[in-house]
Amino acid sequence: MNGARFADFAVHSRFLIVVSGIPSPVSLVMNSRSLPAKIALSAAVVALLLGVQAMLGRYFNEYVQQIVLYAGINIILAVSLNLINGITGQFSLGHAGFMAAGAYSAAAFTFYVGPQITARFQNEAAGSNVVFIVALLLSAAAAGIAGLLVGLPSLRLRGDYLAIVTLGFGQIIIVLITNIREVGGAAGMTGLPLMTNFVWVAALMVLCVLSVRNLAISHLGRSMKAVREDEVAAEAVGVDTTRAKVLAFVISSMWAGVAGALQAHYIQSAHPGSFTFIRSIEVVIMVVLGGLGSITGAVVTAVLLTGLTEVLRSITGAFAVGLSLVLFAAVLTLPRYRSAMRQSAMGWLLWLRWPLLSGVALVAGFVFGRDWLEARVAALRFVIYALILIVLMLLRPQGLLGRGELSWSSLRRSRSATTPEAEGASERSEPVDEGVRGTL
Repeated sequence: MNGARFADFAVHSRFLIVVSGIPSPVSLVMNSRSLPAKIALSAAVVALLLGVQAMLGRYFNEYVQQIVLYAGINIILAVSLNLINGITGQFSLGHAGFMAAGAYSAAAFTFYVGPQITARFQNEAAGSNVVFIVALLLSAAAAGIAGLLVGLPSLRLRGDYLAIVTLGFGQIIIVLITNIREVGGAAGMTGLPLMTNFVWVAALMVLCVLSVRNLAISHLGRSMKAVREDEVAAEAVGVDTTRAKVLAFVISSMWAGVAGALQAHYIQSAHPGSFTFIRSIEVVIMVVLGGLGSITGAVVTAVLLTGLTEVLRSITGAFAVGLSLVLFAAVLTLPRYRSAMRQSAMGWLLWLRWPLLSGVALVAGFVFGRDWLEARVAALRFVIYALILIVLMLLRPQGLLGRGELSWSSLRRSRSATTPEAEGASERSEPVDEGVRGTL
């Protein structure tokens, strides 16, 4: 009996290491030599985060710090949604609703209960950290319950139907919050304590990425990928598709709730307008552009789109982004015209016709219509944002990284593929008549 209990404990501990990325108690007992090294590594990581936070506060203004923190929160949102939309192959539009559930539950706790708990500590900073830890756990639990409520009724739905259900559930959460006076109603909650800083955001961001990565390469993650590829075939070979989909919703929504709590305690308010349908669409865009199923792709696009939102606030930044988009589109279309370019100069003209026309139009608009564009820079920002999405979806619909991941091994493989021998082999194997086919 004791052996069976220990085996059961080992199984559950292994599941915890997969989900959280933290070594399980069994692995620590069986590999006790690594415990001091892991403790030292954890201390070094914390010291590094504290050092980076001090550097940000000393050398960068509050505006730059705000962008960095928002980028970290968006990374948590994008990576967690990638677990549903990318790894499991479902389609959720309710991430903002889960985010709201976590934000408001944590805000209510820190606003009503937090001061009493902090007063029990002699060190106010220590009490504040304890309150915030409990608030984060509460936000994860509340959002996880919401994800469970969505996941269970939606087991027989997929695709567009599942997206509609998740969208409706997210709106239900917003409507409920709006009609609860204790959390501010339509006016939201204000006067929340400032608890979110770079250390909290960076630590939770790393933990989120590691947990989703460990989950993706685990047995449960392979079950989720089997559901993504073919749910009927996965059921036929014995995969528990119900468990895989429900756990994907629960784990993803928990991290969305944590991101909501971080945001609420950074801007010191929780408002229903911060968790609308548009917010869910923004996170979905990050996942799709990075590549469905690619964790590092979600990280890269979350950072790029967060910074891009700030760059597009000025006409000069919008012009620079427009030129960069034209160059990026030209690079993506180059392989389609490579064989035609070798045969005649007409291939070069076919390749350069759209980049040249787009570049001339951008320069003309910037030179002759600068005043008119500056008066409408807010609307111009959304136009360029939409053009970026259109170009990427036309030229690279699988996303920036597809289902691949950025790693040292992948970089070495790409570097070896650009050697003269590899280029010669690709030239010999390339069909002659495929150069001018494509969208552009």
